[in-house]
Amino acid sequence: MKKTIGLVLVSVIAVSLAFGGGQKDSGASAGAGAASGDIVFAGWSGEEEGSRDIFNWMRSSWEQANPGKKVTWLGWPWEQTATQLIIRNQGNEKLDIAQDDIGIFATMAASGLLADWNDLVGAAYLKENFEESSLAVGNVNGKQLGLPWVIAGGGMIYNPEILARAGFTAPPATVAEFERCLEAVSKLPGDIIPYGVSTKDSTAANDFMPWIWTFGGKIYDANGNVTVNSAQGVAALTWYKSLMDKKYIRTNMSRFDSRQLFAQGRVAFYDDAVLAKGIAIGNGVPADKLPQLVRPMLRPVLKAGDKPQSMMWGHMLVVFQNSNAKESAISFAKHLVGKEVAMRYFNQNGMPPVLKSVLASSEVQNDPWVGNWVKITATGTLGEFDRSAQKAQLTTILAEELQACLTGAKTPQKAADDLASRIKTVQ
Repeated sequence: MKKTIGLVLVSVIAVSLAFGGGQKDSGASAGAGAASGDIVFAGWSGEEEGSRDIFNWMRSSWEQANPGKKVTWLGWPWEQTATQLIIRNQGNEKLDIAQDDIGIFATMAASGLLADWNDLVGAAYLKENFEESSLAVGNVNGKQLGLPWVIAGGGMIYNPEILARAGFTAPPATVAEFERCLEAVSKLPGDIIPYGVSTKDSTAANDFMPWIWTFGGKIYDANGNVTVNSAQGVAALTWYKSLMDKKYIRTNMSRFDSRQLFAQGRVAFYDDAVLAKGIAIGNGVPADKLPQLVRPMLRPVLKAGDKPQSMMWGHMLVVFQNSNAKESAISFAKHLVGKEVAMRYFNQNGMPPVLKSVLASSEVQNDPWVGNWVKITATGTLGEFDRSAQKAQLTTILAEELQACLTGAKTPQKAADDLASRIKTVQ
């Protein structure tokens, strides 16, 4: 499953053209004329409604603590971020530090553009301040290319009020219970979508992969052989198709759609990350109503005693090798993971801190939202495409074959066989 980095960058450039990568951004200029010590911070969350205000504060609070220095934000939609970061680095545009996540980290790591945090801050600092499991997410062959910022397992979100109306006082723990709950919700008035799982774009693949694991399947076995068309993989696809046939899930559903409809009380379950709390508030759910309307849950298991499955999710911070303001970038990174920012991010958006000292605080330990995410994260697994530089291509393949199955264009077996065949060509 490896191609040369040159081929990866060629494909990234092609995607960039499709996204209009050569067009000028609407944000502030990040040109070479910036003052010494000024930095450009890039990513996607600062573009999102639920995070925009706190991202503005993150920058302004660092500027206040560092008079004469400025942080310029450069942002795009998530799916364009990796492409834009690589293209702009190759074009020698000023970029110093960026928000990265597990979903695009392989592409960024393979680009050869990232600095090693072992060199930037020292291995001793990393070991003293971060859990080994968090560091492992951004470590590639001994190089710490990503600094942990927010690390958690991806989970499921449910609306307790809708479940109560359907006769359920607690979220379902097994697949069989989940199906019974979906059936009950489907009979409620108001056109409520029982499960707002993503079926529209690449997020469909991310939502589906933990269900493959739940049914005992894997994309690859321990030796790297493609096994997604095993009996377990086909069973997962067959089950998903049954949810579609029963109208428990819908076609053409994106993560954005699910979040919006969930906030409106029109979705009972959907898949999301720990940031779902802030997104729900940003989409109009009153903060004091969160416990009644928005709660995280463990993914249902096939049979009692199985391990609940979740795909590891997280944001990291990366510094670029060609940055001429690395000291400022390091200072800003420490500001972002530090207690003041971490606790504000935690209280406003539900993002769990990563510093050992902050995680150990009673305020974090006793919070029910993060407490549930700790349980979800405890059995989390890195996505099977997450260490591949061809993740985008592989994710698209999985999403396409899943959609072919859901629409009835292919049987579950045919979709699984074609999926396995196409994955094998990505070497």
